[in-house]
Amino acid sequence: MTLAQKIGQMTQAEIKTITPEQVRQYYIGSVLNGGGSWPGMDKHASVQAWLKLADAYHAASLATDAKTPVPVIWGTDAVHGHNNVLGATLFPHNIGLGAAGDAELIERIGEATARSVPIRPTRR
Repeated sequence: MTLAQKIGQMTQAEIKTITPEQVRQYYIGSVLNGGGSWPGMDKHASVQAWLKLADAYHAASLATDAKTPVPVIWGTDAVHGHNNVLGATLFPHNIGLGAAGDAELIERIGEATARSVPIRPTRR
């Protein structure tokens, strides 16, 4: 890898600040949809819009001139539910859940959050 490619791979950019084309151009290794980010800054974005954006970043990461292209990692801010997706279930913040002292409840909340943030298999 070139120095630029290594630097790009160590970089995580927020989706409201980077385009798929910039992911390709700068060899970005990870994108994050943190709190307050949606496809096209549309708070009511559909699941299809989310998938289209994820696919665009993925395709861009594999369309570089790198000898061995690296698929982009998608990070999601889902610390108490997938709060960026319209209609998703939200749970109390972790400090409140910890104060509840109910480990079984925390495990069930973690499972529910995991189900709402599906992992999409990498395409080859």
